[in-house]
Amino acid sequence: MKGLISGIKRMEIHDGDGCRTTVFFKGCPLRCLWCHNPESLFLVPQTAFFSDKCIGCGLCNGNRNEQSADACPVCAQVYYGREWDAESLAEELSRDEDYFRNSGGGVTLSGGECLLQGNFAVELARLLKKRGISVFVDTCGYVKRGVLERIIPYTDRFLYDIKAIDPAVHRYCTGKENGLILENLRFLSEQGCDVEIRYPLVIGYNDGECEKIGAFLRGLKGISKIKVLQYHPFAASRYLALGMKNTMPDTVTTFEDVERSVSILKSYGLPAVNGILED
Repeated sequence: MKGLISGIKRMEIHDGDGCRTTVFFKGCPLRCLWCHNPESLFLVPQTAFFSDKCIGCGLCNGNRNEQSADACPVCAQVYYGREWDAESLAEELSRDEDYFRNSGGGVTLSGGECLLQGNFAVELARLLKKRGISVFVDTCGYVKRGVLERIIPYTDRFLYDIKAIDPAVHRYCTGKENGLILENLRFLSEQGCDVEIRYPLVIGYNDGECEKIGAFLRGLKGISKIKVLQYHPFAASRYLALGMKNTMPDTVTTFEDVERSVSILKSYGLPAVNGILED
């Protein structure tokens, strides 16, 4: 079984407990204006060229492909979209078992949207759990219910994005309405899953949704944490390198903005935390 992976990041501390290895899957059903992983949006391989890093060595011969990216000594070219089979990838990730064991970490499946490649994600999670490795699934929730049902037995925690409750706001910010996302979150709650909510706070776009998010979440079980994330435009260079239109909002989310949202969510009795302090 094959899957398309945009990258693997080791020694990660932002994607769940302990020291984790994050696997970034290609493909996403949403088009969030503030997406900070544009290289994972499309289910096709892409080569990024970071012109400011290029030293003109000529090893790429002016090409833009997997081979030329591998030849680049300064990572001016980066290839996103390597094909893996589930067994080989599980074996590669198992190299980090000592770090997982000593830190209480594991593997986080992310993206893009990892569950868009549902069969591959489920098989990879199964193989990792068979090896005794903790698996977290980072999802936007805009996925088929059947995929969630199949991956639950191999998932220790879901990292679940909630960007807005108002369907119109969600559609403007992501290109899709959120009915499926909210229903899938209710389903995970009913199944007794451990769920950590991620709320990316983008001032001028979804900051007015905080009260609605609090009201919605307080009726759910299994919410172990709500992490309010600070928006930043650091991925702008990747849009340029990929030749993609940069959709990232020209806005600033401050520490005080995040703290304000955390206070609102706490007023609903929810376990909200400031993602700036945690990360």
